[in-house]
Amino acid sequence: MASQGSAPRQGPPEFRREALDLIGLRRSPFFSQYRRQLDKAGVPPTASFPHKIGAFFSRHLFIWAYNYLKFLFCPKHKFQDYRNSAGDNGVYVLQTGVGPTPQPDPASPVRVTLVGDWGTGTSEANEIAGHVTDFEPHFTVHLGDIYYVGDAEEVNENCLGKKEPYEPIRPVRWPLGSVGSFAMNGNHEMYANGNAYFNLFLPTLGIRTSAGGSPAGQKASFFCLENEFWRIIALDTGYNSLGFPILEQIPGIRRLPGIAPTCPLPMPLLAWLRDVVKPSADNRGIVLLTHHQYFSAFEDGYPLPARQLAAFINRPTLWFWGHEHRLAIYGKFGTSDGIQAYGRCIGHGGFPVTRGRQIANPEPPLVLYDDRRYKIIDDTELGFNGFVNLTFRASRLSIDYRDIQNRQLLEEEWEVDNGMLCGRSIQNVDTELSQRTADLARAIR
Repeated sequence: MASQGSAPRQGPPEFRREALDLIGLRRSPFFSQYRRQLDKAGVPPTASFPHKIGAFFSRHLFIWAYNYLKFLFCPKHKFQDYRNSAGDNGVYVLQTGVGPTPQPDPASPVRVTLVGDWGTGTSEANEIAGHVTDFEPHFTVHLGDIYYVGDAEEVNENCLGKKEPYEPIRPVRWPLGSVGSFAMNGNHEMYANGNAYFNLFLPTLGIRTSAGGSPAGQKASFFCLENEFWRIIALDTGYNSLGFPILEQIPGIRRLPGIAPTCPLPMPLLAWLRDVVKPSADNRGIVLLTHHQYFSAFEDGYPLPARQLAAFINRPTLWFWGHEHRLAIYGKFGTSDGIQAYGRCIGHGGFPVTRGRQIANPEPPLVLYDDRRYKIIDDTELGFNGFVNLTFRASRLSIDYRDIQNRQLLEEEWEVDNGMLCGRSIQNVDTELSQRTADLARAIR
């Protein structure tokens, strides 16, 4: 027992996770669990191999083995839907106020902020959260991925603003909207079998029960926000996003059927689309949200969900996704058996953004992307993090893309006319964005 009048015991100094610690993180539960233990040991990924092995084997080998084997052999969290949610069917009013009464003026602007791959606990994630709060959104949506593996400790530190005992990491809090907040499922949440995502994070989110009150809880990993003119439909591509362990990382093998993930939408979600949402039954504009990309000029796409959606959606959509850690704007595109979509990659919320990646797939019509240099860490050039603000005014939709300095980069204006999306304007505010075509309007045609 400390003597009377002695100074209280001091813990380690607090700090935010360094962006450097996340650079080069592979999309794999095997490597993500490994990198998490390196981080716990205080060893950066740029350390020498002997240093890594020494730190890893001295204390963390058995912890890594336990967590990875638990991931392999324990079942993933049961997929949650709305069948037992006491009247909550996952469809909520896109409005400025709390409660069932519609807003008095349909033209009142409804503000929605989207952020992808934000759950890192870095200073960049904290800065983005501050800019989101300044926008005063009615709704906020995280497009998924809590790093490294989305377990309870990382959900607490990286999303809920709760400091873990004996940990030096300063926690970060996900910014809540004045009406509601949601988080989508990513592959990293499933590296801990989805338990912390479903059991710990989702209960803190959802629609507020009263102005200034606490959210009532998000019941499932998919939902719909709608008003007279628009529908935001958020889908879960993360639940089935895991391939065959270890083999999915080997280039020559991952091409074999059943090895690499294809991210099919779960059957209860498809039933909800068919029986509750019925996207093709009216003429509202459709904005889709997923974690994984439909297509990409830089990486492999995941076209299977788009093929599944073709049974329910009969017109082009605006589709926002994360997973790739960059900002990229595409023109209308789709596979022959999938829906047509104007793709928007916004996976640059908190994860270090890679610069200089070569275009590997010329078919998707890439129009703009952000390849500006934000900073250099240990000879690694990083791009800018950012977020997206959506403002709905009756049949009009304004989309405002901003970076970590809260600087406007790009602005789009859309309108829905008899169910069809009509791009009214697009303005490249920051001329340093990389423009792949002289015809900027291709992004909205």
